[in-house]
Amino acid sequence: MLACPNQLGHPRIGVTISKKRAKTAVARNRFKRQVRETFRLKQHNIPAFDIVVIAKHGIDTLDNAQMADTLNYLWRKLAKRCKQYQSA
Repeated sequence: MLACPNQLGHPRIGVTISKKRAKTAVARNRFKRQVRETFRLKQHNIPAFDIVVIAKHGIDTLDNAQMADTLNYLWRKLAKRCKQYQSA
């Protein structure tokens, strides 16, 4: 995940996944849906940042529960770092 502060007062998200990371459109769309849904549930904890989520190798081998757990962990970690950045 990459993040940059914005002036909008709320976080925004962008998702990218290449064919090299997940061969089928079904796998790519499943990843994007999971990212959007977990972001929707966690966005109230994230400060006003523009966030880009970039998929890495092995993302297509995770099932939905593992992917959701990983994303929730990353959202918590990102929120903590963004708050530290704003306070510095």
